[in-house]
Amino acid sequence: MRVLIIGAGGHAKVVIDALEQAGHTIAGVVDEKAATSVLGGYPVFAGPALPDADGFIVAIGDNAARRDRFEHYGSLLLTPATVVHPAAVIADSATIGPGSVVFAGAIVNSDAVIGENVILNTGCTIDHDCSVEAHAHIGPGANLCGNVMVGEGALVGVGACAIPGAKIGSWSVVGAGSVVVDRVKSGVTAVGAPARQLR
Repeated sequence: MRVLIIGAGGHAKVVIDALEQAGHTIAGVVDEKAATSVLGGYPVFAGPALPDADGFIVAIGDNAARRDRFEHYGSLLLTPATVVHPAAVIADSATIGPGSVVFAGAIVNSDAVIGENVILNTGCTIDHDCSVEAHAHIGPGANLCGNVMVGEGALVGVGACAIPGAKIGSWSVVGAGSVVVDRVKSGVTAVGAPARQLR
């Protein structure tokens, strides 16, 4: 599959590696504000003309910006690609949505459901029956125990964890190293062990 990468920042470098390791062909990189004309050996285009591609992946870490670009390029009738690094482990019964990226060392266990345009970052674990909604980002080394629900656009920070059955609301942020033991409301930032909403 020839994949067009949207975004030319640091996150795109890791996406390039995942695509290459998974055997995809990279058609190029698109970034209207790029500071470089080449990234990882691939040309960077400012648009609006796009190189030929079979699909696209948005390589932007910020969840809201990634959602906006995902919706924009989807409206152009381009097909979102799903990228799984070969060093990730995905259960046969798990579902990975279109436009999502699963990085090296990530584990997605039985009957987990991952929405569209999600980042499952390096070494994170998603256990059985978890639900991670669209545009969310599970950070490096974060761990979701069984039956955890993560809402749309939420960010679970580096090394954070959520105990079985915990719920993390839409567009919320769980700080690095925090432990979610119950529920994080939508649109808030929670930190600590146990995770508490910042005032």
